Amino acid sequence: MPTTKDFKLEELSKYFHLPEKAVAKELGICLTSLKKLCRSYGITRWPFRKLKSIQRTLAKVQDESAQPGVSAQYSAAGLVLECGDANNNVAPKSETS
Repeated sequence: MPTTKDFKLEELSKYFHLPEKAVAKELGICLTSLKKLCRSYGITRWPFRKLKSIQRTLAKVQDESAQPGVSAQYSAAGLVLECGDANNNVAPKSETS
């Protein structure tokens, strides 16, 4: 069974999309050991929930930008839409920039 010292930060970062308990089970270590390992790398909180929050926010913004009339909403808010990328993703840009 591996010890916590056997895991590098790069290996650990592959599991950031999973909850702590699932990662500990997958790695074959207890949750307390996983938390100690994270603290040794300067990770004070497991990033799973923050990543999920960012993904939800991004999906919401993308859904809203796909609806008709969004450019009018951005204009009313003082924002200008930039040209989309290859996937027609559009990001708001402040008029003062």
